[in-house]
Amino acid sequence: MANEFAAPILSYEQFNNHAAEFLKQNKKDTNIPVDIEKIVEFDLGIDIFPLPNLQKTYDVEGFISGDLTTIYVDEFIYNYRPTRYRCSLAHEVGHFLFHNELMSAIHPQSILEWKKFVLGVDDDTYGWLEYQAYTFASAVLMPRSFLKELYDKEIVLLKPKINKARGAGLSEEMLKDYIIDAVVQKLVRPFDVSPDVVTRRITKEIEMNHLSLSVV
Repeated sequence: MANEFAAPILSYEQFNNHAAEFLKQNKKDTNIPVDIEKIVEFDLGIDIFPLPNLQKTYDVEGFISGDLTTIYVDEFIYNYRPTRYRCSLAHEVGHFLFHNELMSAIHPQSILEWKKFVLGVDDDTYGWLEYQAYTFASAVLMPRSFLKELYDKEIVLLKPKINKARGAGLSEEMLKDYIIDAVVQKLVRPFDVSPDVVTRRITKEIEMNHLSLSVV
């Protein structure tokens, strides 16, 4: 079954559109940080169950049960790593929404059965599944409308430093890295996500021309 499964083909823009619609449907599109825990438990009706040593033993931070009723997360992350916990929940919601046929087909009853599936599926397919879940999760936790508003404000505040760096001959590539790093530090708190999530989200949005490095 694993080798026969084909992940749905959706573009980056489609995942962003799905994320925006998902937040709107669940009435969580007006404020940040997005309360993903409340969405999971009260809007989707999915239980959240912390498991001791899940990551240490199985190298997995979280997974959703085969019957799609429970998201299991590593207990330490659940208690002490709030940004990773939030990302894990949003990630599993991605699987819940886009890979439910797969989950229903393999119907893993335990983490061992889930790992067996992971080891059985080819790397490209599994990588695509994870990419899709991550892309959806980052779009949900960092809605584009809020991201652009906060990003543009920070770019304006950085204008004097950006102009000074350009005047000093800093290369455009190094300037890009400086701008992204500087903005990331400011956006971690309002979105309540890790710096890595912010960095990847901003970098992709710049690549897709939804955000600009230019100073107005």
